[in-house]
Amino acid sequence: MSSSPQVALDAFDPLWRCLPQAEAGRLREVLTLLDGLEPRQAADVLDVFQQALRSLPPVAAAVLACPSVLQSQKLGGRERSAESLIDALCQSEDGTLEFVMPTGAVLGRAFVLAKLNFLKALGFLLELAGERARAAAAQVREIIGDTIFSKLAEELLTGAISNPHNPLDLKRAAAQKLVGMWSDRLRLPVGEFPTALLSAWRARGKVRATYGTLIGASEVFSLIQGECEAQFVNYFSRDHVTNDEREAFREFLFGLSYEELELVRRYMEEHGLKVISPDQVRSLLARRVLPPAFGEASPEQMYNSYWRRRLRADYRAISGAPGPRKTAEGYIMEALLRGGDGPPPPAP
Repeated sequence: MSSSPQVALDAFDPLWRCLPQAEAGRLREVLTLLDGLEPRQAADVLDVFQQALRSLPPVAAAVLACPSVLQSQKLGGRERSAESLIDALCQSEDGTLEFVMPTGAVLGRAFVLAKLNFLKALGFLLELAGERARAAAAQVREIIGDTIFSKLAEELLTGAISNPHNPLDLKRAAAQKLVGMWSDRLRLPVGEFPTALLSAWRARGKVRATYGTLIGASEVFSLIQGECEAQFVNYFSRDHVTNDEREAFREFLFGLSYEELELVRRYMEEHGLKVISPDQVRSLLARRVLPPAFGEASPEQMYNSYWRRRLRADYRAISGAPGPRKTAEGYIMEALLRGGDGPPPPAP
């Protein structure tokens, strides 16, 4: 690395320009810490930055080279605009939504995954560097979490649009948010996403599920202690909460599907148990590792938990099997799109 940190930082300007300002600032700080690392460790970290410098800006340039989703165009006498894109998204089905996505949005998804690969590699090296890089590693972990959350937010919006049971006004609200996200994919700070969801995402990563009676009281308390916004918890504890919403919230708290929770509940009834331990749950479900339930859960574990629960929910919606038709994140996103804590649409 150059003896002048400022020269090194300036050399990475193309990389900083394709990241949200706050993230770029944090990563610049990581580079300034290299002089405090062992030479081999510093060289490895610098190499990861240089690889990102070669790969991420060209992908970002390709995204920016595409016509803006907010820009109107005429194609063979037909006008394409943000409004026509919203109409097309709302008319699409789950399997066809990607065919409606503009090229910039498709490339934007690739950019997010490429950025995640860079951050994960960087985080791995900083973790190996030990005490010298502890603060830097924590910064990178937070950026990884924010990046994965932005991916989750996009999945929740597309899920709201593609759900055939959702009313048109809800789909349009989701499509408008999605088009706004696509229009500023590279520089959109995570603070622009719903804070109720973001706080719940971060707080859930700190919850240590104890199972016990399977009611979830201690897990809810831990969620609140983890600075989850009251709006998230209040939505699922309101007077007229539906059974599906209540069960989706339980899935979120325990990191298990409705079917798995029912299996544990029946086991407790059959064996006359009032409480159950994590070890018993692990043995019953034949899992060596349970989903994010013990201590700090990584953002990847949180995202995987969401996808497991969403796949189960989609299956129930199609098959009519008992259990929630959406995830807890899906329910709260739709409540926010409706303008707060309004009632959900009628169940199918």
